Order: sequence, then C-alpha cells, then structure tokens
Amino acid sequence: MSGPLTVDIVDSTVKYTSHAGAEYVIDFNDILCVLSNPPTYSVLFFQKTELGGPKSEDFSLKKIDIESLPAELSSFVTKVPSYLRNEDEPPIAQVVVSTGSGTGKAKIVFEDVVRPLFTYIGLENYELYETQSAQTIIELARSKFLERAHNSVPQTIILLSGDGGLIDILEIFYKSKKTIGVSPNIVLIPCGTGNAMASSIGLRSGSVPGLSTLLRGSPSSIPVFAAKFSPGSRLVIDEGRQRADIDTDVHHTIYGAVVASWGLHAALVADSDTFEYRKFGVDRFKMAANELLNPSDGTPPHEFKGKITLTTLNGPNEARSQEAVEELEHMYALATLVPRLEKDFLISPDSVPLDGQMRFIRFGPMSAEDAMQLMTLAYQGGRHVMEDTVTYADTEQVRIDFQEDEERWRRVCIDGKIVAVEKDGWVEIRKEPSRLLNLIN
Repeated sequence: MSGPLTVDIVDSTVKYTSHAGAEYVIDFNDILCVLSNPPTYSVLFFQKTELGGPKSEDFSLKKIDIESLPAELSSFVTKVPSYLRNEDEPPIAQVVVSTGSGTGKAKIVFEDVVRPLFTYIGLENYELYETQSAQTIIELARSKFLERAHNSVPQTIILLSGDGGLIDILEIFYKSKKTIGVSPNIVLIPCGTGNAMASSIGLRSGSVPGLSTLLRGSPSSIPVFAAKFSPGSRLVIDEGRQRADIDTDVHHTIYGAVVASWGLHAALVADSDTFEYRKFGVDRFKMAANELLNPSDGTPPHEFKGKITLTTLNGPNEARSQEAVEELEHMYALATLVPRLEKDFLISPDSVPLDGQMRFIRFGPMSAEDAMQLMTLAYQGGRHVMEDTVTYADTEQVRIDFQEDEERWRRVCIDGKIVAVEKDGWVEIRKEPSRLLNLIN
C-alpha cells in the first residue's frame, strides 16, 4: 500500500504515520517545497543522513505524498520555474559537480539532494558533468556554454562548486569575441570554502544552501570587473609551485565578480591554497592570516609597499577624478562588488548584491592585535568600516603600482586566482560595462 498519507500540523511540524505504522515528524524548517500533483500534493523535505551521526551536516532529500493541503503548508507550494522546465522552449539544463571545491562534498550533495529533486519535479533530460581537473569548467564553458549562448539557445547551468566555477565561466565569456544571443542562467549550489558570491546573495541558509533559490529564484545580470596587469605578470598555479600565462593575447586581463585584493587578504588566500590547508575548510583563511600577522621569526607583520590611485565619479556630469592614497605602505587593500567574503564576514556593509557598485577597503600597517581586531569587527556586522584607520569608499577604478622587491609581496588575488606581478609592475581594476551572464537569486 503506497497511496497518499494523512498529516497533522502541530507547532510548525508535520506529523504523519507511514504505511508501515511508523510515526514521523517533519519540522517546517526542513521543508524545501510542496509540489501540486492534483488531486494530491508532494512534500519535499530534508532529512539528516544516518551515516553521518547526530552531528552530521549532510542531508538527503525525501518526499511524501499527502491527500490534501493543510492551510499551514500553502506558502510552501512551488511551481517549477521556467529556467528549469519550460513547455514552449525548454532550456538545456546542465549540472557541473566540482569534485575539488572546498572539502569535496559536491558529489554527495548532488547524489543525495539534487538528483532526487530532479526526479521529483520531472526533470529527466539534463547534462551532468563532473570536473576532472581545474580546466574542466573552462573547457565546458568554451565548448558548450559559450556556443549555446552565441546561438541563442536557452540554458541553465547549475554549479555545485565554490566561486571558482562561476569565475571560470565569466573568463571565457568576457574574453570571447563572439556575440551573446541569450545569456545563460547560472544557479549556485555553494560547495566551496568561502562562497563569497553565494553568501552575498543570501544562499547560505537552509539545510542545503542554494536549493530553495534553485526553485524560487529569478535571474539578475551579473556585474563584473576587469583586472588588467602589466605584461610580465603571471598566474600562480599548482599550489604556488608553477606559473602560467594570464591569457593568450596581449591584454593580460582577468575578469571577476567578487573581489580583487593585495596585501594581507591576497597573501592569506595564496598561502592557504594547498591540499593540507583545504582540509580545514573556511578556517584555513584564519590559520594563514595568523601566520602572516605573527611571523615565526618574531618580526612584525609585513608592510606592503606601493602607490594606490582611486578613480571616482564626481557631480551630476559624472566627471572622473583621480586621487592617490597618501600612504605608500599598506596592510590591506581590496576592491569588491559584493558585501560578503564568507557567510559572516561582511567586508563591505554598504554593498548591495548585483548592483554593480565597486567599493574599496584599505588600512595601513599596524600590529597583529589591531589587525585581528579589525577582522573581528568585520565578522560583527561590518563594523570595521567605522574605524578611523580604515578607508572605505566608492570607486570606479583602482590602480596599484607595486614597489616591492620580493614576488611574495606582489601577489594579487582575483576571485581566488593568484597573480604574481613582476617587479615595478602594476594592476588596474575597473568596472566592466557589459553584463553577459545571469545569476538566479
């Protein structure tokens, strides 16, 4: 016997008895959605996986069919969005599972949650790709995503990854000479370490972050910045052991949608990008920061040397003006399009996700204790920007002319990618006028 069940609503929970006679309770917070299948309804909900034990953070997606819809569940009723299934011209659904992102849980999330969801909503025809290397998403973007966009084919790309997957796609689209007929819709199911974009657009809540947005979101275009480097600059790859060309043309440009940084932030991202550090998840950033702020030889934290010039818009005519930061020594310099670098790390409290406004945050050399205090304030609602020692400003472009002898102190972070700038080199970070991709949020 497997017909629909009768349920009772008690104190924001769904109580029901299975056909085998067992009693179960579903908390409202664990309900993903209710699908209407007249004359019955299907309740989709998250259940902790038994293999993980009581402290497990792993969930699987389950379903029960119910006879009628209690009024208390009416707000959970969800229609499958057109970017997943459209009767007139259904988009091509593509799922990318990044096996190397963060702590490597993307494949589990797909098997336990995303694949069952597709079955429940009747999405049978989708393309599934698992990354085999750091080049997989780049190759997919070039051979499939870009070609389909150029040919005006509607497509939805579901990324089970960190920010890196989105940035790889951005790179291919913005460096291509092809026109974009229809922009792809990109859905983030955050499986990385920092997940700055997902955190900024509010995807980090719920049992499986991003899944509710997959069903209930709407597309918005993604603002982008371009970081142009001096000709001798090189990408740092293979956990810092090798260098590679930035691109194949003469522009030496990397595109990003989250953050461009130099100083403490770039150094800690670069230093923590190793297999050993990644095992610690988001804590790897704090561990690397502690080592940079408290060098083992007992010396003070490094003072990063360089000239920073900001370009801003002034007045009703939006005339551009340039102003150099007076100080030539820095500890932290960062330009961002998003409010958050992690779920609780509010680096730019005035930023509105996807509005395209770039903001600049900087502070100069200080003691390890004072720097850690500023970082702590960032975790406390972005209160660091209220401190007199912190520069916080709107900007159209940031240029850095480096005055460092050692390459270690000339590393720049562009959305997790690390670039080593040559001696006496520079970088210019500017807002990109075009928007080629959509993000479901």
